[in-house]
Amino acid sequence: MEFLAIVCGIIGALLTFNLLFSLLYLLSKTAGNGFYRWVVHDLEFLMILSFPFFGLTQYVASSVYEHFNWFVARILLVVYAILLLIVAIIFFMLFSHFAESM
Repeated sequence: MEFLAIVCGIIGALLTFNLLFSLLYLLSKTAGNGFYRWVVHDLEFLMILSFPFFGLTQYVASSVYEHFNWFVARILLVVYAILLLIVAIIFFMLFSHFAESM
């Protein structure tokens, strides 16, 4: 049960980082891209290491901004952020459940 609690806590924390990064993308596409480039410095190993923290949102935001205009892209990012919030809450609830059962 300890292992499941740790896994659920880590996934919840990573989803929270992605949620905060998606909110940065909601403010501005260039701010999101600039922050991501600052974090990874265009180095492949840093892109791999930072993927759990920012990679999912970077992929979704880049795809959304490429395929839609800015208004629709931001609406879809709001939906994505709400989905991330719901999934993060579920994982934190699982974390607390597994932590209490130890």
